[in-house]
Amino acid sequence: MTGSSKVDSFYPQGGLNAASYDLRAELDRKLFEDPIPFYRDIAVNIGGPVLELGCGTGRIAAAIREAGVGVEGLDLSDAMLKQARAKYPDMIWHKGDMCNFDLGRQFALIIIPFRGFQEITDGNDQQRCLAAVFAHLRPGGMVVLDLIDPDLRYCLPEGDPERVELPLFPMPDGVGAPDSRLRITAMDRTSDPLTQRFEEYWRFEEIDPTGNVLRCEDCWHHMRWVHRSEMRLMLQVSGFVSISEFSDFKGNPPRYAANQVWMAKRPD
Repeated sequence: MTGSSKVDSFYPQGGLNAASYDLRAELDRKLFEDPIPFYRDIAVNIGGPVLELGCGTGRIAAAIREAGVGVEGLDLSDAMLKQARAKYPDMIWHKGDMCNFDLGRQFALIIIPFRGFQEITDGNDQQRCLAAVFAHLRPGGMVVLDLIDPDLRYCLPEGDPERVELPLFPMPDGVGAPDSRLRITAMDRTSDPLTQRFEEYWRFEEIDPTGNVLRCEDCWHHMRWVHRSEMRLMLQVSGFVSISEFSDFKGNPPRYAANQVWMAKRPD
């Protein structure tokens, strides 16, 4: 399956997953550390222009733009870009693969937020992405990205069979029947330690007030985990310098099974 078809299978046009993305992202901001102020503040400190890879519905790029910094976004998903263009029609959105893109100009800052780099499921393609990022940075420009630091207990071949049901969501605007709700369930997860790939099986259901399922959508999310030493080596091989790593968006030192937050520069 190509990268484009994997993205489209997880975020199908007109699907419940893509339509509810911002609702889930808002829940994440309440339950976990919010990445938006981190990326916005870096953009303000460095200045533009900024390029966001894996921009999705445009939430982070819009926050950067609202802070007065020029920013553009690139994503492979038509469904997600459709939302970004509808919500922020005066911003610049590119359809493209972060492993192979050429915008014909360079940026002061390139960001890959919310584990977007891990949606590249081949190690060689991850290296290609960093090469494209390097080529699109000005001398002295910076790349910033965040990843999950893998908890190896959940990276075994049996994966994580436990089902997790999220709190019920209101249906996204313009989607579904009146008074229906959205139920999202993480059904299971399979892992391949050899390739460091994992697949998460998600179910999205529109349910009426009595609990009847009006619509069901099953999606597989494909990702690749990256070990800390591997990520540092990939950045070094790609030519980056001044490489820094943190365990969160507050600048705390690396910590196992937390986050990996990376910052690196293209040499002057």
